[in-house]
Amino acid sequence: MRARFSAFVLADNDFLIASWAPETRPSRAELGEPGPHWRRLIVEASEHGADQGWVRFRAIARQPDGWLALDETSRFRHADGQWYYLDGDAEWQRLRVGRNAPCPCGSGFKAKRCCGRD
Repeated sequence: MRARFSAFVLADNDFLIASWAPETRPSRAELGEPGPHWRRLIVEASEHGADQGWVRFRAIARQPDGWLALDETSRFRHADGQWYYLDGDAEWQRLRVGRNAPCPCGSGFKAKRCCGRD
């Protein structure tokens, strides 16, 4: 999961395609342009067996018009020594972050002194 998050941060579509299960993999064109600027990943829970698993996480992103949170439970399959992303149940929400609130990126600074300066 962390590797896929890093691939989204870096817009590494080659890795995303390679780590997606063939039966649910989108085309390269469907991945499109880079999305939000991902800033933080919080893995809340995970479980795996020999050939399948899931990860529940929260990812925080910054866009020009504000902050977003993605809460998702992703399902994976293990085959040929590698984990492949199958699908996930995603829920998006906007975050309201005041200037004096802690920055959602997790730095420990106030938003106005951290990502709010972008």
